[in-house]
Parts: sequence; structure tokens; C-alpha cells
Amino acid sequence: MLVRPSERGRRPPTSPHTMVFGILEDRYLEKVPGTGLLSDQGIVHGHEVAIDEAKHLKRGTGKYAHVVLIPQPSDDPRDPLNWPKWKKEACFWTLAFAASLDGALSPMVGPGYVLLAKQFNVSVDNVTSSFGFILLGLGIFMLAQNALAVKFGHRIVYLVSVSLMFISCIWCALSPNLASIRASRLFQGFGMSALQSLVASTLEQIYYVHERGSRSVIWSFAIMAGITLGPLICSYVIQNLSWEFGFWFVSIPLGLTVLGVFFFVPETTYKREPESQRLKRQNSDQGSLEKAVAASDVESVDETSQQQPPSYVSQLKIWHGTFSDENLGKIFLRPFPFLLSPVTYFVFLSHGMQTVWLSLVPLCSSTIFTLEYNFDAAQIGLTNLGGIVGIVLAMLVSGPLNDWGVVWISRRNRGIYEPEFRLVFMISMLFGVFGYVGWAVGNDHHMPWIGAVACITMLNFSMVVSGSAAVTYLLDTHGPNALHILALSNFGKNMVLYGSTFFANGMVLSRGVKVSLLILGACQAFCWLASIPMYVYGKRVRSFIARHPHMFRGELSSEKPLKK
Repeated sequence: MLVRPSERGRRPPTSPHTMVFGILEDRYLEKVPGTGLLSDQGIVHGHEVAIDEAKHLKRGTGKYAHVVLIPQPSDDPRDPLNWPKWKKEACFWTLAFAASLDGALSPMVGPGYVLLAKQFNVSVDNVTSSFGFILLGLGIFMLAQNALAVKFGHRIVYLVSVSLMFISCIWCALSPNLASIRASRLFQGFGMSALQSLVASTLEQIYYVHERGSRSVIWSFAIMAGITLGPLICSYVIQNLSWEFGFWFVSIPLGLTVLGVFFFVPETTYKREPESQRLKRQNSDQGSLEKAVAASDVESVDETSQQQPPSYVSQLKIWHGTFSDENLGKIFLRPFPFLLSPVTYFVFLSHGMQTVWLSLVPLCSSTIFTLEYNFDAAQIGLTNLGGIVGIVLAMLVSGPLNDWGVVWISRRNRGIYEPEFRLVFMISMLFGVFGYVGWAVGNDHHMPWIGAVACITMLNFSMVVSGSAAVTYLLDTHGPNALHILALSNFGKNMVLYGSTFFANGMVLSRGVKVSLLILGACQAFCWLASIPMYVYGKRVRSFIARHPHMFRGELSSEKPLKK
């Protein structure tokens, strides 16, 4: 079937009730922010055709030569989007390694809670809540580090964060009582906050849309690997040495991380020209040819002086001044208007609360596996191997599939990318539901321990795949403001998780393992349901955000409203 030339670069007109792959079109804006041309090739009536609108846009290289870059990079070598690949990868993998240590710090002593309760002569819930002070610090400082990063840049916040983690780890190892442990864990939480939310903003600053999915999966993998490997390794240390030695051992890679961040994580904050101004500048009249020729010499001198890439040594400085003239107090209050954005509640339910349910498993694993299988601390730690298998499978499957999948769907949508395409991967949350319910039912039928470990595998697989999809969707819809929403989500998540430490183990003891796991399974299913309306109405939500820039600190939409 032939495609007429007039059809090749055009998308057919859509009505407000049209659904593209199940996504409702907007009734107010002709072009909704977030929707964009991702591929210069489209599939029309089963045939591959060129997209005319892509002719003047910058594309990727190599196997991504057909992919239109979103966002379009500037011509400034200081723009992080224009960094050489080695520089981006060094920055990303350093932060990923730091994130794995960040994930390990919170649950690492979990397998020894029963032993510690006997050592300090207190209840298991008392020990859990004392070490859980890290969650209180994590939640409190989540909003503060967000404001500091906007005002002073990301680099200095990362350096302070990993330094706090390093110092407080040594402090915790030297703590003689629970009071000192609470204080040290509080400061550990302060340091951990940046690596659980600010990394998402860094991904948005240095990578294009078609590159973010796999990086988001690796970041989630790093955190989950720390959460599962931390208790596994520390369980042997607790069993054969002491819980204090666990913190001494972790302080060694944390010290190396401080050096890694100093040398390989430069400042990523860059004041990019808004898309509407860039398009307006490109489409504006350039004046007469004579005037352009007369001014060309002067302009070339100016551009040459401004386009020099910064040296490596100059990027090692810690202080880069301020990146915003706004008062720090006002920046601190920026996230709260986003409580009116439906995306905030979607991310909180699908990413934040799913993390809560999963984090309760290692917190309660000591009680569950002691009650059901009479495991010691080392054996309880080994159950985390199931989590490792789950997150490795998730990274291998969803890492390349996340980015490739949205390009594939976009080509079948005439090259047009919709951020809601990311939400297809939210169906993986059902693996978590099956994991909790299967564990509960199997436990009631005296399932062997390998069955419980297989269920833990499903829980971790669900978290990595769906969690990374939710974060990538957030980056694509809110851009630089994604930092504020992730801060709100993580604040709420850590407050809920901290509150749970006071009664979680007690609930397992009083209500039983089966009922506790069924409750978690029901919560997981409820959170998954939030992804359905978000997928269907997501485009209209993006339009609402774009039409209220003063409320959401967004860019004023330059698009004309649809004629009704």
C-alpha cells in the first residue's frame, strides 16, 4: 500500500475523545508538553515512512541514528547533554555504586534484630525502631536537600551526603547504647537522602529520553542490590563477629565513594533555554543577508569565546556559586504545590509505597524465618539471595526493553512519543501481588523455605521493573520539577516506613505470617490499580500542568488551544 507524500510527515487530526493506544487525547492543547517526535521513521498502514518534521532536528548516533533527541541539546559544550560518553558514564556509575551502599545501610542489621534485642534486653520492635531512625532522618532531609540542590547545585549536595554517610557509619560502629545508635542513624538518613531522589534529577540532566529508561533500571537495581546484599553479608558478620563490625566494613567502600564523587561527579546543573523560547528564536526572522554578513565576524568571536569546554581541573571545585536567585525558604516550599498534581500521588503509590511493602520484608524477616523455620542470623541473611536473583532478572529484561519498547511503540504512532508508553511496564507490579499472596498461602501449607525465597524473588523483580518505569515517566512528564515530586514521594514513603517499624514485627507475632503477608499483597494490588487511570488520563494531566505554569513552576505553554 502506497502512502501519499502529503501523509508522510503528518499525524492525522485527533478529536478530544480519540484514544491512541488507550491514551485519551487532550481537549485543550494541540500539542501537550511531553509528547514529542522520537523517531524520524514511522509505521503507517504497515509501511515504514519518513517523518518530515524530523528533518531539522538533531538525532542520535550509531544504532540510534533514527531517534530524534529529546530534549534537543544546545551547542554549548558545557551542556551536560553534550558531555562525552566516558564522562557521563563515570558520573552515572559512581552514583550507582553510592546508591548501592545507600540501599545497604538501612536494612543491613535486620537479620540480627532478635540477637540485638537479647543483647540490649529490649523488645525486637524497640531495636527495629532504634535502627529505623535512619528513615526519620531520610524523610526529614529529603525536602531540605532538594532545596539545597536547586540553590547550590547537585555536586556539593552529593559530596556532603556521602561524607555524612561515611562519618555516621563510623559513629554507629562506636555507639555503646541505643541512644547513640538513634543519633548516628538519624545523621545517616540525612546523608542517604540525595542518592534516593537527586539521582533521578541528574539522569534528566545528562541523558536523553531514549537513554533514561535503562539508566533508571540500573539505578533501581543498585539500590535494591544494596538492600538485599547488605543484610546477606552483614548476617555473617553479626553471627561470627558483632554488629559493630558490619558498620566498620561498610565504612571502607563509603570512604572510597567520597573520593569517587569528588573526582567523577562534576556539576550537572545547567540553565537550559526553555523549549518555547528556543522554537521562537529558530522561527524568528533573521534580518537581511547584508546585516547578517556584517555582524558575522563579531558573532563568531563571541561564540568562540563562549563555546570553550571547561577543563577537568576546573570542574573539581566544590563551590560553584548559586544557580537560583530565589530565596532558599521559597525554594524549600516549591514541592508543596505539586501535591495538586495527580502524578505525585501516582509516584507515591506505585513507587514509594511499593518500596514500603518491600522494605518491611527484611525488617520482619528475622521474626518470620525464626518463627517458621528456626533460622539463625546467617541463614536469614541467605534468604536475600532470592532478592538478588529477582533484581538481576529485572535488569536484564527491562533494562534494554524499557528504552527499546517506547521507541518501538512510538514508530507505530507515526514517530510520536507519549510518556504514558512507559506505564505499560507497570503490569509487573502483579508479580509482587503474586509473591505476597503465594508466600502467605504457601506458608499456611508448610511450604519449604525455598518457596518463600522464590516469592522474595518475585517481589524484587516487581519493584525494579515497575519502580524504574514510574520514575522514568515522572522525568518525562515533569522534567526539572521531577525532583520536587520525588522528594515529596520519598518523604511520605519514609515517614510511613518509620512508623511501621514500631509495630511491624509485633503484627507478625500477633496476627501471624499469613495475615500479615495477605495485607501486604492487598496493598500492592491497590497501588497497581493507580497506574490504570494514570495511563488513560495521563496526557490530560500533562495538559493541566502545562496550563497552570504559575502553580507548578512550569514553562508557559506556547501552544494554541484546540478549537472547539
